Amino acid sequence: MPISILRIFRSQLGRLCGLLLGTALIATPAHASYPDHPIRMIIGLQPGGSTDVLARQIASHLGTKDGWQLIIENRPGAATRIGMEAMSRSAADGYTLAIANAVSANFPMMFDDYTFKPGQDFVPVSLLGRAPSYIAIRASLPVKNVKEFIEYVKANAGKINYGHGSNGSNPHLAVRLLVQSLGLQATEVAYKGNAPTALALATGEIDFAILDYPSVRPLVERGSVRLIAVTEPKRAAMTPDIPTSTEQGLTPELEGVTPWFMLVAPAGTPEAVVSLLNEHFTEALKSPDVRDTALSLGIEPQGMNVSDSRSYFLEMRARAEELTRRLNISMKN
Repeated sequence: MPISILRIFRSQLGRLCGLLLGTALIATPAHASYPDHPIRMIIGLQPGGSTDVLARQIASHLGTKDGWQLIIENRPGAATRIGMEAMSRSAADGYTLAIANAVSANFPMMFDDYTFKPGQDFVPVSLLGRAPSYIAIRASLPVKNVKEFIEYVKANAGKINYGHGSNGSNPHLAVRLLVQSLGLQATEVAYKGNAPTALALATGEIDFAILDYPSVRPLVERGSVRLIAVTEPKRAAMTPDIPTSTEQGLTPELEGVTPWFMLVAPAGTPEAVVSLLNEHFTEALKSPDVRDTALSLGIEPQGMNVSDSRSYFLEMRARAEELTRRLNISMKN
């Protein structure tokens, strides 16, 4: 081959290799090294609550085990809407996450201008946990189980008060369902949060409520509140001696109308990043340190895959919509 032709060949070959290398670099996904800087995780609630504590424990675990940096950012207000909107408006690059909950799923019934739709406003990453709820009564109520509770309330028709901490919340839906399914005559009292509701129960201002374990645990341990049933398909790990509501003859519809917590990301987040997040958070939930923290907060860890998490969200939203219509509850504030 003449020397001039050889030089041309080598020159063209070099250009071709450079082009191929450049194309390969361009084709390499930006998330291949994810995460290469801190991840922001938004909590739409005040610091110190069960969701916040669990999120910080997961962040600590991922930092220790995987070297990830997760920064917790509390953005409370408007029933978690402020936090969820901040997440939805963020770049879909996996560096902003949020924890949605049962209230977030009810946004279409609460607001006319923010529906919080999967695929449009966010993508589900993983159902992190559920907080079993209980039929809680004031300790001075002379009953020990659901049967005696029903008999007592019916014998004192019109004299009984029950409470809830947030209009349209799952505890509100559950306690209204309990009252209507049994045909009880009792007065509903609304409070601003589960903690004030639990305190009203302890002081005898109300006679019963349906509350999650973190809200009532200190009062149960103090002896001012008693739990007579857990509204779950099976007994809760943290209270194995308390029978389920269905075991005691109540409607199975009460099962699962309870607080839950889901990791979400902005719509358009790459599937590979979502899958990686799901994998790491699921593994974190299986670790003894995270699991023990969750159970101490009254939360049962889940770690659901992406597809099932989306289905769960839609199922819970549809269920809440049906119950609000049937129970004649308006979530508009």
